[in-house]
Amino acid sequence: MEIERSIEAGAFLATIDAAAPEAVSACEGWTTHEIAAHVTGIAVEVTRHLEPYLQGEPVPKTRSFEEREAPLQALGHADLLRRLDSEETRMRRLVAEIVDGEPDAVIPWTGRHMAVAKFTPHLRNEHALHRWDVAGEDDMSLQLLGNDNLVDHSVSELGQILLVAGRKHDPDPDTDFQVRLRSHGHRDLRVLVEAGTATLAWADAAGEEPWVDIDPVARHVFIWGRRPDRHGQARSHLSQSNLARLQALLSGY
Repeated sequence: MEIERSIEAGAFLATIDAAAPEAVSACEGWTTHEIAAHVTGIAVEVTRHLEPYLQGEPVPKTRSFEEREAPLQALGHADLLRRLDSEETRMRRLVAEIVDGEPDAVIPWTGRHMAVAKFTPHLRNEHALHRWDVAGEDDMSLQLLGNDNLVDHSVSELGQILLVAGRKHDPDPDTDFQVRLRSHGHRDLRVLVEAGTATLAWADAAGEEPWVDIDPVARHVFIWGRRPDRHGQARSHLSQSNLARLQALLSGY
């Protein structure tokens, strides 16, 4: 069994291949080359965890982004793109092999536990978001980022993690906070700080909390610390201080 390459991965690879390696991306501090190294590093690290698991051996501790990406950044860009292609294929095959024999397999990952089957939506999300970093909001971005499927992975698997960095810049960390990110035709997404814990969560029902009207594609990238690339994609119904706090909380992963 082999999991077919996702539309997100195919689109990401095509975009990275066509972009200038030194072009500055929307991911702060990174060019196209660093974006490619980052995504390649994820595939390498997933494989590094899955191979020993498949052999019944201990799964190693997850390496930092810096540790896994440094040797990849040092590669020439053409070599890096070949590595990106081969590592993505290798990772998909391992995920398929494990899930085929053990659908509920779980491994240690970044200090927590992750279902092996979740690596598929996780990488789809990474490919879609980082493609936006390079290509911006084009027709493909609208197709890949404009529905709740991938956002749901971010919320369910990373709902607290996405706010860890932002909490360090929270201008009012001891005060509770409830704001909705509202996209027409989609569920409301809540940004919450309650009893000292910050998280993202889907709203169970309509509510009267303060809100921001935001395009669904812009909402997806906004929760990952990016900012909409077209004026008017987000419209605030918050006080100035709460808007500033929302932006601080969603300042990047």
